[in-house]
Amino acid sequence: MSTTNPAPASNDSPPRTPMLRLLGVLAVRPVLVLALGLILVAANLSLIYANALVVVIDIAALAAVGLAMRAEGRGLLDLFRPWRWVDLAWGALMLIILLVGFLASNFVANLIVYGGAPPIPTGAPSVPLWVGIVAVLIAPLTIALAEEAVYRGYAQPRLAGRIDTALALIVVAIVFGIQHIGFALSSPADVAAKVLTTLFAGLILGALMLWMRRITPLVLAHWGLDLLLLGLPTLMLALA
Repeated sequence: MSTTNPAPASNDSPPRTPMLRLLGVLAVRPVLVLALGLILVAANLSLIYANALVVVIDIAALAAVGLAMRAEGRGLLDLFRPWRWVDLAWGALMLIILLVGFLASNFVANLIVYGGAPPIPTGAPSVPLWVGIVAVLIAPLTIALAEEAVYRGYAQPRLAGRIDTALALIVVAIVFGIQHIGFALSSPADVAAKVLTTLFAGLILGALMLWMRRITPLVLAHWGLDLLLLGLPTLMLALA
């Protein structure tokens, strides 16, 4: 694997984006994920269902980014170009960094919220097989594509064009963390732990974006992380 930094992507210097459009793209996933979580709670269904149903939200988020990119005279796929075979190696490296960083983020978040390990849930929820299959085969990829397109591909560089680069990274990471409220509505402590964990992970992803300057390796790493920590555990619950 080459040790040189990958060449800048074509969206390294995006046009100045209207703030309303930028905020609209940033709001899509937090609003829809929260709505999904509330619907599941109201229907007395396990939040595990969100691990599969989030695919619909991912499609909506990608559509929102696509419309925003079209307003700039470009397309959604421009965020992911150029594609290179070496991205597979970069993605593997990013996965290792991201996996270690996420586990450390989770440890710190649980320490802050619970003072140690979180309480062990009593009883496993009943999960239909279709939820497990979608969660392992489809959701990790759509989540990785949608979240990296929205947060690191679109929002972070455009927000950095209006404010300080480091501040843009922090703001995007905060929104990324807030987005996960809808996945943890079982208790206020769970919400706090989830938001803190993903906020810290968002800072890591944002920093990796500043280093890589392209989102394709991050998409590959993000897909691997969600496959290991979201898709496979959901499938195991469905098969239990």
